[in-house]
Amino acid sequence: MTRPSAAEAPREGGWRSFFRPRDSKQMLRWMETIPNDGLIRYLDVFNMEVVAVTTPRGAAEFLQVKADQYVKNPKVKRILENILGNGLVTSEGMDHKYQRKHLLPAFNVKVVKNLYPLFWTKAAEMVTLIKREVETGPKAEKASGPVNIDDWAGRVSLDIIGQAGFGSEFSSLSNPHTALNTSYRAAFVPNEHSQLIFVLSLLTTPKLVNLLPGKNSALFREGKRSVTDWVRNLIQDRKADMYNHVDDLDYMDKNGQKDIIAAAMKTKAFSTEDLVHQSKTLLGAGHETSATAVTWGIYLLSQPRYAHIQNRLRDEIRANLPSPASGMEVTADLLDRLPYLDAVSKEIMRVYSPVPLVGRITQQDTDLLGVNIPKGTPVRLHMWAMNQARQFWGEDGHEFNPERWLAGKERANGGATDSLAYLTFGHGPRGCIGRGFAIGENKAILAALIGSFDFKPVPGTIPDAINILWGITARIIGGYDVQTTVVEGW
Repeated sequence: MTRPSAAEAPREGGWRSFFRPRDSKQMLRWMETIPNDGLIRYLDVFNMEVVAVTTPRGAAEFLQVKADQYVKNPKVKRILENILGNGLVTSEGMDHKYQRKHLLPAFNVKVVKNLYPLFWTKAAEMVTLIKREVETGPKAEKASGPVNIDDWAGRVSLDIIGQAGFGSEFSSLSNPHTALNTSYRAAFVPNEHSQLIFVLSLLTTPKLVNLLPGKNSALFREGKRSVTDWVRNLIQDRKADMYNHVDDLDYMDKNGQKDIIAAAMKTKAFSTEDLVHQSKTLLGAGHETSATAVTWGIYLLSQPRYAHIQNRLRDEIRANLPSPASGMEVTADLLDRLPYLDAVSKEIMRVYSPVPLVGRITQQDTDLLGVNIPKGTPVRLHMWAMNQARQFWGEDGHEFNPERWLAGKERANGGATDSLAYLTFGHGPRGCIGRGFAIGENKAILAALIGSFDFKPVPGTIPDAINILWGITARIIGGYDVQTTVVEGW
């Protein structure tokens, strides 16, 4: 009997392929054109042999059934720790299980639902400021003008994580140039320089990378230091406050301290340094993915071929939600009863998963889908590709089609052949702990934006002409400028 083996991707020639990582668009092409039984073997940057998982059954085995047999590449782990600390994203084994167990209460359904009014309040503040920009900016004309939605998405997401995560007002919307905001963007927001640092870190040590000359490297180092100092000071102040009220078990709740870090402190499961690590993880992972999802959402909805989707969504929002200008509270009950908003949000994150892939290496000899995988082999799952592959989503798998989520119980999976064809939030013991938070935040921001504005490509630009920066997240290089017009009557 012949033992199963991984299919092989074609080898690209030329020296450029030696230095260029294979991205998720390439993987999607391979998944749909190379006959395989769930695994494809290919050569990545520096001719590193990689095994890619290409089916939901393989994803279940990789992410859940045998999850403990895979760990992050030690070099990648060091790179991430250099930015995010040793928090939930970078920890492994029993350490990860301990952290996740004690952080779960901070992300339970009740806690997240209570944050919806905050999501809406910040989204409404953003709408007010964007209106001011398009009505008074240098290129404003009839309450319309170009807006870099990527910048606004980053600012509103940072303010939300400031309040929901730390109980602090970052004021990124009103003043993006504060010391904290500037430091945060230098340390956590990915760009082409950070991608260079990532590649160099694979070839050398973090200590040598930290000695790199140049303005961008200096800003990165200073940004990390400033954010770490700010987080540590906040936690020390909070701990001192708790110590002074040690006999009052409900003191934090009575004083409105219901943020994520307050909830983590209340468990008494984490030291000060542990909380610093979790805070950096929350800032880095919790903000960037949310902002990226909003940018991709407006990118899709602004395309001329999807104008009918934008218009239908606006009609639903205006018929069911108060205007951001009204100052009225919007709760989870209100937002979650909008089926088309829910479908559009799901479809945005299906087509353009903010995190494009998850990578691990085997920490022992094992097998995956019956194929021998030696210890130390890199294994990757490209969520971006799995989420679009036609063999799981049908012939319109590459298309943005919210209708796939609306046709009743048989559409609970969006019409996919398997629930694990939708992998935006991962799966298993390392699945995204903030899934509910991310969904609620995305729906609130989309509702406020689409209800208030009409989005189209900037005149004179080619709608689909974008370049993607493939990293921990998949971002549009340079952000996304979109023609933004105030829609009256709400």
